[in-house]
Amino acid sequence: MTTAASVHAEPPELTFGSMNGFAYLPAMPGIAYRVLTKLVGIQEPGGRCLVTENELAEMLDVHRSMVGRGLHALGCARVVFRQAKGIYRLNPMVSGYRTVTEQLEAIAEMDPEDRLDVDDYQERYDEAVAEAEEVRRSRAAARKKVQQPATPAVTSAAAAPHEPGVLDFAAARRTRRKSSRS
Repeated sequence: MTTAASVHAEPPELTFGSMNGFAYLPAMPGIAYRVLTKLVGIQEPGGRCLVTENELAEMLDVHRSMVGRGLHALGCARVVFRQAKGIYRLNPMVSGYRTVTEQLEAIAEMDPEDRLDVDDYQERYDEAVAEAEEVRRSRAAARKKVQQPATPAVTSAAAAPHEPGVLDFAAARRTRRKSSRS
């Protein structure tokens, strides 16, 4: 298995990194902080991290699903961005750089929505988590709906007098019982 750590005998040297961004982190699950700490430790200058979820799980001695939960929380917090499979980028406000100027330029180029030093950061995180949960629920409901067998169509309105187009199984069972007794 090739990891960023195995490709480079030693991690790239970072000469400057501001830890001020960590002061603004929202209340997240504990695994998110462990994943973030590991990513900070293996990052390249500018915050690029070349590591898969499986590699992170192995490094942290946890199941891959736990790493996925941590990365999800960090994504909702806009602290870690997934660029491709196995390529993540840290928010410039928590990344390491070669110079102070590099970091200041990266922060100046940030989308204002990605800033960590705003008063409503916890609320934005909570909203992002709620939105992600709603998307997860709607996808689960859609999968469940696809898996359910189709309801047989009713050919006569007499079979279901209370709601046209819906088969009343109890009424059908009663009708069958009466006809078999006669």
